[in-house]
This record gives sequence, structure tokens and C-alpha cells, in this order.
Amino acid sequence: MHNSLGMELVHVPAANLQVCRHETRVRDYRVFVRETRREWPRTGFHQTDTHPAVNVSWRDAQAFCEWLSAREGRRYRLPTDAEWSTLAGVRHLEPRGVSPKVQPQLPGRHPFGKRPLAAGDANLCDTAFGKSEFGEGYEARWISDCNDGYAATAPVGSFKADANGLCDLSGNVWEWCVDWYDPPKNTLKVLRGASWRTGNPERIWASYGGPDPPGCRIDSAGFRIVLEP
Repeated sequence: MHNSLGMELVHVPAANLQVCRHETRVRDYRVFVRETRREWPRTGFHQTDTHPAVNVSWRDAQAFCEWLSAREGRRYRLPTDAEWSTLAGVRHLEPRGVSPKVQPQLPGRHPFGKRPLAAGDANLCDTAFGKSEFGEGYEARWISDCNDGYAATAPVGSFKADANGLCDLSGNVWEWCVDWYDPPKNTLKVLRGASWRTGNPERIWASYGGPDPPGCRIDSAGFRIVLEP
């Protein structure tokens, strides 16, 4: 099914949700920005309408879901951390009742499978990044034996979909989740899925969750929406 913005949603039985096939695109987020006059910082690189929207904070993503829910009369929201693990195929391997901050990691498991990264799997921080202007002086690690063809973000759906038909669960942009990363302190929100700036092996595992403040806007973070039944 498609919503009023043309965002395609697919039913994922394991999560009992309609999940957007792709990360929220520039074209989708632009409608929200125009109607709400919300601030949206520019990127330092070229993007088209089909690239994932970035420089979007958790609060921005929440506001988008609330706006779209009111527009359509249906409840859209961000996925929970547990739901995101289900989408990535690792929830059944994770202990329940553990906060994201202390969640044990599952080495070598990725949304694209339990194997090394190969061409066509995901947009991650590899030689396309490292040999571009972004790689000059970059302190974090980049993957030196793979080239995905994109130095920064890629158009959504540029890489192979998973068994549920979902694209870019690994790479392209980090995706905000509903949950607090550090309860009960509650100062940071959970991000999943890695991004075009991620090359450290443990950060591209399907079980990895990163933290950022809910008001943080960075050029490697966006979001994916889900629709409740």
C-alpha cells in the first residue's frame, strides 16, 4: 500500500506492523517542512528527492509522524528498539528486558546476512567514502575492501531488499527509534542500522544501537516510519 505521500508500506508479520519499505525521503520530508515551516538544515552534499532525509532530529521525526497521522487519520510512529530488532531478524536472539544501553551484541550478524559485506549489500563507509573529500582526515574507520559506489547517501532502494521487502536496514542513514537509550536517566535516544559514515565492524552489526540526544541533527541520521494496524 501507499500513503498520501507515495511512501510504500509493507506488512511484516513478525512485527505485526505496516513498515515503510524505505527510509523517509527528501520528497516526503519536504512536504512536512513546507506545511509546518519547521527548520531543516541543508546538507554539505548533493541529494535528490529520492535520497533519505537527513539532519532530522528525533524530535523532528516524532513531529513528522504526528503530522502525518493527523493528515491521514491513522497512527504513524517510529519503531521501537525491539521492533527494529525484529525487522532486522535478531530479536529472537536477544535477551528480553534489557535496555538498549546494555544490550549484548551479536557479532557478525547483519540485516544482509551473517557474512562479510559484499557489493550490493548496503551503503556503508567504504572506499567510495574514503577516497572522496569526506575521507580526508576522517578519524573513524572505513571499509577498505568494498566500494558501494556512493560517497554519501544513496537513493533509497539502491541496494537489495531483505526477505520482507525492506530496503536499507543496513547503512545509508541511522534510523531513530522510539526508545530512550539510557533509562532511567533518559537523555539519549536509540539509533539503529548504521549509515554511510559507519565502517567500524561492531557498529554495522544488526544488534548494534547507537545513542544521540533527541534534539541532535546530523547528516547521517534519518528515520523510517511504521503504521499501526
